[in-house]
Amino acid sequence: MNSSIKLSSAEISNLWSTYVNDSLTVCLMTHFKETVENQDITPLIDETIQVATNHMNTLKTLFNLENIVIPTGFPVEKHVITNAPKLFSDLFYLEYMRHICKVGIGSHGTAITLSAREDVRAIYSDFLNDAVKLNNNIMSFMQEIGVFIRTPNMQYPEEVKFAHDQSYLRGYFGHRRPLLALEVTHLTTTSLHNLLGQSTCLGFAQVTGEEELRQYFLRGKKISEDILGHVHDVLLDSDVPSPMTWDAELTNSITSPFSDQLMLFVIGTLSNVAISLYGTAMSTSMRHDVGALYANFIRKAAPFGEDGLNLQIERGWLEQPPQFTDHEKLAREK
Repeated sequence: MNSSIKLSSAEISNLWSTYVNDSLTVCLMTHFKETVENQDITPLIDETIQVATNHMNTLKTLFNLENIVIPTGFPVEKHVITNAPKLFSDLFYLEYMRHICKVGIGSHGTAITLSAREDVRAIYSDFLNDAVKLNNNIMSFMQEIGVFIRTPNMQYPEEVKFAHDQSYLRGYFGHRRPLLALEVTHLTTTSLHNLLGQSTCLGFAQVTGEEELRQYFLRGKKISEDILGHVHDVLLDSDVPSPMTWDAELTNSITSPFSDQLMLFVIGTLSNVAISLYGTAMSTSMRHDVGALYANFIRKAAPFGEDGLNLQIERGWLEQPPQFTDHEKLAREK
């Protein structure tokens, strides 16, 4: 450990977020393992739990060496209701584990580029390898049982072409060019993420005991449904098939497997990831109408996410991330 060099703000924030998210993962996987029906999925759940637990132990060691307080995160004994009935399908479990891997691959890769200390880069390199390996195992299993959803096929490019007219960017009036492969990729990713969000919101609305949270989760479901409809229309206009959906993702259970605090946090993370996806998609979509579509999605997702934060704050559930010292406040209070 390069203990003589203090951790930077970027390193501290990434380490903190990783610990909290891994604690969340262990909670979710604990219920998944209790209720999974296809026992062939159990090794993947066990691997996910082991990866997240190992990450947390590594981070605890680093926090202790640096005299940094360990985040509370989501202890299993507080946030998982043991022996609760199954709420989501086995296929949902696989899709959610893939989501965890995708987020991990992105965040760990970013953390490597932002970390100055060699030991922190080494930690995140190991974490990234863990996420890649787990993602490969999950994808291979889903392909084996025939439930992996691919992006649409397309013809291979046969010649190099250059754009010579501003109509290439046109999206509102007149003839619109077919969608680019990259644009379809982002639209498909947006669709799959909102399918996951729609199912999660509906499941949580079904089991929460608090009416205000139920209405919030149902609002999230409606936002995802609206976005799915817009994406479907754009794809259909270019004769591109929409992604397949999974069926029967919810049981009829009305008993929550998780605390309301955890469920609200999960929806918040899904919303944050969505905004990031929309921003990236907007910056790489050349057709005006497609870029504007993502701007509209952000306008819907951002207030929803903020309202979720307010619900957490009102209930004393929002654990504050590391922040800089308010020196003016210290001066006033002296």
